Amino acid sequence: MQAIIVYSPDKRIKKNKFLPQVFYHFLETTLSARSFAAMKTYTHLPGSRQRHKCLHGAKSFLFIFLLTMPPAFMGSCRKITAAAPESEDPVPEVQVRDSVLTTVRLQTGGEPLRQLDLFIYDAEGTKNLQTYMHCDSPSETVCLNALPGDKILVGIANSPRRFNLNALARFDAMEQLQFQFPDDSPDFPILGGFCQTGADRGDIRLRPLLCKVVLATVSNTMDGYELVEEPRVRLTNLPAAAEILRDSGFRPNELLDAGAWQALPCDVGYFPQKPGIELWCYPNDTPENILGTPRPCLELECVILGKTCSFECPLPPMERGSTKEVELVINGPYDYRYIVR
Repeated sequence: MQAIIVYSPDKRIKKNKFLPQVFYHFLETTLSARSFAAMKTYTHLPGSRQRHKCLHGAKSFLFIFLLTMPPAFMGSCRKITAAAPESEDPVPEVQVRDSVLTTVRLQTGGEPLRQLDLFIYDAEGTKNLQTYMHCDSPSETVCLNALPGDKILVGIANSPRRFNLNALARFDAMEQLQFQFPDDSPDFPILGGFCQTGADRGDIRLRPLLCKVVLATVSNTMDGYELVEEPRVRLTNLPAAAEILRDSGFRPNELLDAGAWQALPCDVGYFPQKPGIELWCYPNDTPENILGTPRPCLELECVILGKTCSFECPLPPMERGSTKEVELVINGPYDYRYIVR
């Protein structure tokens, strides 16, 4: 800060370095003292000269103040900013790819479509989710925007619940997606499938998880024309869940004890009955020679000669969406045979 020179009444030059507020107060005090001293010293002179010296001193003092204060204000109000350091790392270039209209054709095998969820994943790298679309009452041809290049198209139809897209952000998570058997329905079965394509079109074969077991015939070969009374049937050892995108290798980790009973329309006597009852389960293609994983089993319960009897028919390995027919022949309360087609 520059020195401030003040002209004092005793004819001496004083150098002061006060702040502006303090200096302003000092200015008022000095001017008041200067005027009083001048009036007292020059009382014998004409009044005009007294006023002239007082005003001259004030003007000189004000001139010096205005001359010296701007640098002080400039120095005290100067804004200091630190320059941001320049980054040494180069800024990566962002590649922008235009989306293309992708046509997805659905092959449902005659199964009904109530709603559809479509997922498009990158086919390379971590296989991240690109695009997702949900539509109700879809047709067998759906169009949506996707990035060009190789991609994986995933379709899931008739899902009983909404999807958490954050949990399905990668294709490996989609491959592990399971549905619960109690949530499925033969009227609108859960369908799923996927395909990989490098073009702007792709075909997805949507297949159900549900497997169908049909009780085709029940025959009674007992002597004496004993009746098979109050017959009813169910499935046991049901897989509790299954992966929607798996084609084979279904090894259930959890089983449901049994399904609901379904009664046959009438007792079985001399003539064979063809009830055609349909039972449902999830796939289990465990080979028959592997122990430790029970396979689904058809169980028929009835009353013969007043005694409750049960006949169990273990089923062979069942692939997803497959159908098995069972023919049961009852020879006695503890004697029976069956054929699975």
